[in-house]
Amino acid sequence: MTETTAKATNEARRVRVALVDSGVDTSHPWLVNAALRSLRIERKGEGYAVGPDEPVDRSGHGTACAGIIHRLAPFAEITSVCVLSPEGRCSRDGLLAAARFCVREGFDVVNLSLGIDVPKGAPLRPTDYKSIVELYEIADIAYTAGVVLVASGPNASAFRTYPGRFKSLIGVGRASSDDPEFLRTEITVDWEILAPGNDVLAPALGGGERRWTGTSFAAPHVAAHVARLRRDRSDLSIQDIKAALHALAARRLEREAGLPRVSLPPAQIDHGGTLSS
Repeated sequence: MTETTAKATNEARRVRVALVDSGVDTSHPWLVNAALRSLRIERKGEGYAVGPDEPVDRSGHGTACAGIIHRLAPFAEITSVCVLSPEGRCSRDGLLAAARFCVREGFDVVNLSLGIDVPKGAPLRPTDYKSIVELYEIADIAYTAGVVLVASGPNASAFRTYPGRFKSLIGVGRASSDDPEFLRTEITVDWEILAPGNDVLAPALGGGERRWTGTSFAAPHVAAHVARLRRDRSDLSIQDIKAALHALAARRLEREAGLPRVSLPPAQIDHGGTLSS
């Protein structure tokens, strides 16, 4: 395949990213050129339904995450799936409904900058078990279906956060870096990779910008990297994608340390986001 043909193929391939969050202000200057649609999870009787939503953000959280994704993966088609209230809260059943919808729709990448926080020192309650088991089952189905879930880890060491802990998805912790391309491998019980999440410049409500801190803002950096991989090679398994992300992190570490390049596993990407073998 020639370079021109490969470029045309990449540009023609649709990459669909779901952002389960607080909605997105599609009029924000950072997002005026983004391909965006807005949906909302709503309670209907005993269950939940997915329907169209206004292109607005209830708290600014989703717009910040969308801006990060669009900056790194401007080709991605972003679907905002609103589950958060203006206070940044949602029911566990609402989160489950949103996750099920995204897996059923077969999105290439699903960004989950939210989750269930459980104190490490407290025993799980029956309701905790039920929600966590259901989330685990959804993550397992996503893995089998090839839907990449990217989930933020806890912001405080006193908590464990689900679904970010599940190894069938990509759990993300936060690091300090001014480079939006930054990735670093750090495999723990809470996550497996770090991305910028401290004082990250991203959109704010009202058309401006602000500095955001939290694993919520690290996760969309990783989701954007996954979108690049999906654009270049739609046939990659989730394990291949994980390997490629860790290869990116390893190459960066080599460059920072001034070390010679070492051989890395197949299905990896270079610092420009292009697959190599």
